[in-house]
Amino acid sequence: MTQEEFVEKIHDYTRNAKKLIEGDGGFNIKRGMAHVTSGYVEDLFALYLAKRINRMDLQYLVDKVTSIRFSKNGKATTFKPDLSIINSDNVLTHYFDLKTNLGWNRDLASYLKSKNEFINKIKGKKAWIHFGKDNDQVIHISEKLKYKMVVIYGWNINKEQMEQNIRIASEYENVELFVLNNLDDNKTLIIGDIDFERLHIETLNLCN
Repeated sequence: MTQEEFVEKIHDYTRNAKKLIEGDGGFNIKRGMAHVTSGYVEDLFALYLAKRINRMDLQYLVDKVTSIRFSKNGKATTFKPDLSIINSDNVLTHYFDLKTNLGWNRDLASYLKSKNEFINKIKGKKAWIHFGKDNDQVIHISEKLKYKMVVIYGWNINKEQMEQNIRIASEYENVELFVLNNLDDNKTLIIGDIDFERLHIETLNLCN
């Protein structure tokens, strides 16, 4: 799957999100809110990266809770990456957080600060993932782990805000920000080739 195909699939899904999944059957049925896009994007992104990496020994977990305990008798803390990748040695190497856009939080300063601190806290620690009764997978969190925020559409905040968010992210050791689509001054779609390339290179490097 190329990056253009990845982007087009999301565009198609978004365009059809207000349609009834099973049609109206000839009745007067209309949908108000569009179907949620985030779940589809998570699944598609996992498949896109899996095809790019092209290794059968890796485990891709979409929207799966991971648990960690910072002291022997302490309460477990949970986190849920939109996509995590675990290698054949049971090491969690990738933590992706997918955002359709930044309308929910245009100023990322405090948000990225807290994510940077959290990654610092969990790096190198043991954790576990629960798959059912008596089925917990114990994992080790990579010392190189970073919080990777992937923004699908970057055009719903102004250019200065986006540039500030990118600058802030670059200042943190444990944070990476990727913006995959934007609009030029003529409102024409621009696929973020540089950020796609960064995403490919940095993801593949950590898998090796």
